[in-house]
Amino acid sequence: MSEQSEILHLHGPLTIKTITNVRDILQVYLQEAALRNRTLVVDVDGAEEIDLTLPQLLLSAWQTANRAGVTIALSKPADGNFLTVLQRAGLLHGDRQKDSFWLEGKAA
Repeated sequence: MSEQSEILHLHGPLTIKTITNVRDILQVYLQEAALRNRTLVVDVDGAEEIDLTLPQLLLSAWQTANRAGVTIALSKPADGNFLTVLQRAGLLHGDRQKDSFWLEGKAA
């Protein structure tokens, strides 16, 4: 990603047990990205475990970012367990444009 990005690296379990802390960290990064007029890039490569709460949080963050005029993107397309969670949750629509945030690592 470009120099005009704030990068949030998420590590460890990203589950219902940890999502409140992840939410708090994400809010700080969103505020920082808004203040600096930068894209927020979320990297989940360090995740040990992912459940449905992570995509839910990212969808909420996308809405918050949109209202604040901030662009949010994944560092790379979802894969592995993250992709499985998205599929099981029915969050992939089979529409390239709608799925681009998850599957192409593109800004939403």
